[in-house]
Amino acid sequence: MSIAERFANGYATGFDYLRVVLAVAVLCIHSFAVSYGKVGEVFLFEPPLRGLITFVLPAFFALSGFLVSASLLRTRNVARFLGLRALRLVPALAVEVTLCALLLGPVFTTLPLVSYFSDPEFLAYFWNIVGHIHYLLPGLFRDNPYYQAVNVSLWTIPYELECYIALTALAVIGVIYRPAVLIAAVVLAHLAVIGRDLWRGAAELPMDGALPGRILLLSFLAGVVLFICRDHIKVTPLRAIVAAIVSFVMLNLPYAPYFAAFPVAYVTVALGLTRPPKHRFLASGDYSYGIYLYAFPVQQTVAHLFPQHREWYLNIALALPITMLLAIFSWHAVEKHALKLKGLIAGKSGKARPATPSIVTGARVSVAGDGR
Repeated sequence: MSIAERFANGYATGFDYLRVVLAVAVLCIHSFAVSYGKVGEVFLFEPPLRGLITFVLPAFFALSGFLVSASLLRTRNVARFLGLRALRLVPALAVEVTLCALLLGPVFTTLPLVSYFSDPEFLAYFWNIVGHIHYLLPGLFRDNPYYQAVNVSLWTIPYELECYIALTALAVIGVIYRPAVLIAAVVLAHLAVIGRDLWRGAAELPMDGALPGRILLLSFLAGVVLFICRDHIKVTPLRAIVAAIVSFVMLNLPYAPYFAAFPVAYVTVALGLTRPPKHRFLASGDYSYGIYLYAFPVQQTVAHLFPQHREWYLNIALALPITMLLAIFSWHAVEKHALKLKGLIAGKSGKARPATPSIVTGARVSVAGDGR
C-alpha cells in the first residue's frame, strides 16, 4: 500500500506514540550528560550505539516535515500556515522560558536576588522565545556536571525555524506542488549542505558527538518529500526494515549521516503509519512538546538537588514523572488553549476550524502535535 492508501484507511495512531517515545528518548539520552558531564555521554556517540542515539532527532524532524506538509496543503495560505506554526510552538515555549527565568532561577541561583535580576544573562534568557538561544541564567546550576546549562534542548529551535522558512520558500515559488522539482531541490540541498561543511574543513565537523544541525533540516525536507509524493511511495515491513538497517549503518559512518535523511524519514513514517490501540493517556492530549521543553531543566534540577546520587538511571526515574506532569500542565493550561485561536488565523471567529479532509484520498491528517 502507498502512504496515501494507508491514510485512506483511517487515522494512524502510530504518530501519537512516536512523538512521545522520541521525546522520552531525548530525556534518557541527556541523563548521562546531566549525571556525569559531557564526558559521560561520549560513549553514546561512538559506534555502534551512535546509529541508534543519533536517529532520534532526525526522526523528530522528519516526522515534523511529513505532518507539517499536510498543514500547509490544507491551509493553502502561507501566512495562515506560519500563524498556525507560531501558535503551536511559541506560547508553550514562552511559558517554559518564563517559568525558568522567574521561578526556577530565583529558587536555585547562588546569587542574591538583586544581582540575579540585574544580571544581563537574566534578560538575555528571554530571547529564547524568538529562537535566539541562550543557555545560562545567573548563578544557576554552577556546580552541576553539565556546564550550567538550563535547557540545552532548545538548541534545535533555530533549526526548526529554518525548516519552516525553507518550506515557506518552497511553497511561495511553487516547488512544493511539483514533486519532481521538489525532489531535485532537496537533493541539491543535501549537496549544498555537505559541500558547505566540507569546505569549512573536516576537522570542524562534530562527528564524535551530536549530528550537525543542518542534517535536521535535511531530515525535515525528506519528510516533506515523502508526504508530497505519498501517492507513489509504497510502505512495506520489509522496506522499513531495510531502511532501518541503512539508517543505522549510515549514522555510524563519517559523512554518511548527511545522506541518511531519506532512510530515516522512511522508517519514521512507516512507524507512524502503524495503528496500535490508542491509550487513554495519549487520547487526552499531545504531551510530546511539553516533554521536550521541560525535560532538561527538570533533569538539571534533580542533579542539583541530589549531588550524591548522580546516576543516569536515578535521574530518569526522578525526572521523567515530574516532566510528564509539567507536560500535562503545558498541554492543558497553554497549548490546547493557544490552538483554539487557529480559527482566527483561518479568518473565522468563534470555534477553530476543524481539520478538513486533505488531499490524501479523503483521509484526515492530524498535525496538532507535530515537530516535537
